Amino acid sequence: MMMDILRFSSYCKHKQLSKANLFPRCILLSFASVSHYLFPFMESSSSSPRPMKHQVFLSFRGEDTRLNFTSHLLKALKDTGMNVFFDEETLERGEQISPALSNAIVASNLSIIILSKDYASSKSCLAEVSWIMKCKRTQQQIVLPIFYHVDPSDVRNLGGSFKTSFIDHESKSLDQVQRWKEAFAEVGKLKGWHIEGGKFDRPETEYIKDIVEYVTKKLMKDKSGFAFEEFVGIDYQKTTILELIKQKDCRVIGLWGMAGIGKTTLASVVYNEIYSMFDSCRFLLNVREKYKNKGWNIYEVAFFLKY
Repeated sequence: MMMDILRFSSYCKHKQLSKANLFPRCILLSFASVSHYLFPFMESSSSSPRPMKHQVFLSFRGEDTRLNFTSHLLKALKDTGMNVFFDEETLERGEQISPALSNAIVASNLSIIILSKDYASSKSCLAEVSWIMKCKRTQQQIVLPIFYHVDPSDVRNLGGSFKTSFIDHESKSLDQVQRWKEAFAEVGKLKGWHIEGGKFDRPETEYIKDIVEYVTKKLMKDKSGFAFEEFVGIDYQKTTILELIKQKDCRVIGLWGMAGIGKTTLASVVYNEIYSMFDSCRFLLNVREKYKNKGWNIYEVAFFLKY
């Protein structure tokens, strides 16, 4: 049997609300042989036409935001348990996107494009945008732009500093420029976040919080919303589990049964219902399998569950 662990750590974020004391710290154990269903963050799925290696791909201009906004957003995303692809290279590459980057984009559920002032001056960034928008058209990949200290209309209309960047690319007779321009303008038409950065703007930490919450919900809806509606009677089972979790002394709940009857799915539905009420949470798949493959000892498992 494989074992999945759904862990909610800490109490509700909204401690002043009546909800705060409804759900104490709790671990929900699902002893199952379902090996490829992860919710809300999903590595692969038998119903998916393509294997998912990453949940989020971050596209950004390193010299503009690597050491400030992008690094803070990356940490916030990873703190939720998301698998985020973050390019560690600091040197400018050529106009051709590398196989590693193109594969990372294709294998992601969602791409976040951080559009900064000099983003379009980078040929590699434009190549990423072109590839990302192709995945949006062909694979329905979710694409979320962040207009960081730039005007969204300048992105749509290739104006401002972006106009200068594209003129420079065109002067070098690069064949890809027209494709880059079309993809870039298309990104400017998407809904996202406009971080102006003025003294009357919100703190960046608030934007990051909003972005992380939105991405979390978007990934959940994208990968699970359609599936749960098809399970007859799952609402009753979910309610039963929630009532058990509300009990004052509840710490561990086990779901036991033969393979394929929906234990992991039920745990996923419960997670979806209350995950946002906690400071942190994790959905761990196949702990026993990972224990066998990686040789975790009891102390490593205890540390993993603690944090």
